[in-house]
Amino acid sequence: MMLIGHRGCKYPGYNQNTIRAFEKVTSENVPAIEFDVQLCADGELVVVHNLDLEEVSTGKGEVSTTDSRTLKSLYAGDPEQGKDRIPFLPEVFDFFASCEPDKRPAIHLELKGKNTGRRAGELFKKYVADEKLAISDILVSSFNWKELEAFREICPTAKIALLDGAIRRNILLAKAGPKAECYFANVFAYGNEDYMLPRFATLSENLMLLDEKCSDQNIRSILAQEIEDCLDGRFYNEKLLETACSMNATSVNLWFRTVSAEFVEKAHEKGLSVFVYTANLPQEWEELNAIKVDGIFTDFYAKAVSALAVHKS
Repeated sequence: MMLIGHRGCKYPGYNQNTIRAFEKVTSENVPAIEFDVQLCADGELVVVHNLDLEEVSTGKGEVSTTDSRTLKSLYAGDPEQGKDRIPFLPEVFDFFASCEPDKRPAIHLELKGKNTGRRAGELFKKYVADEKLAISDILVSSFNWKELEAFREICPTAKIALLDGAIRRNILLAKAGPKAECYFANVFAYGNEDYMLPRFATLSENLMLLDEKCSDQNIRSILAQEIEDCLDGRFYNEKLLETACSMNATSVNLWFRTVSAEFVEKAHEKGLSVFVYTANLPQEWEELNAIKVDGIFTDFYAKAVSALAVHKS
């Protein structure tokens, strides 16, 4: 089973999605590093997770409406953890290219923002053509599967992974109507984005939050059903596996809280790997290892290595 450095790492003194975080886990021999890519206002590819800068940097506003000059003046994460600038994708590719090929972590690039697939593909293709990186170095993932298709148009042999397990904003709006949208930010994690998650691990906790935040009983009922479907893993079905196979994907990347041993087995039968995001506790790592997932994204790579080594012994 592979352990993947989620946005590099979240160790004390390190900010995620920064070169310094990538360097740290690379020094610990991490086999793969995951990070997120968006387009900023003037079309440059920037490595940052949340759409809202205030949640992950010293800036304000959305990444997509902020120009690259402004972004380059900001610090990623919390400056008290280290004064790390927000990196742009060429800087990140340069970091991976600087690693010796036999020690280079695999690149797990998530196409986070809209219209990132083609642009990221064009940039990566240039690095491959210049022999700085190899096509085998990368695995590209996204909740927006059309962005994976766009990347593949430029790099047809690149490995891709279908991300799933999140509540899709457009689907939920079609069910609940536009009046429901005002509740999303209070009810869901990433509630202002296209792909959202329940805030809590248990249905009961989420229902209590719904009772507190949602006054419309019809909308509450629809949101409650969507949360229940998400937590029960009902998004993971034959259609997902068939789509992954039809797109010649390498893996499906799923939320660790909702994946089951049965679904992992079904994916394996179809030749698909299963990677799960984002598990950070020893009990979680052990349980996921027991159901034979192929990879775990974690903020704490070194601790996960130690914990699983102890578990094996």
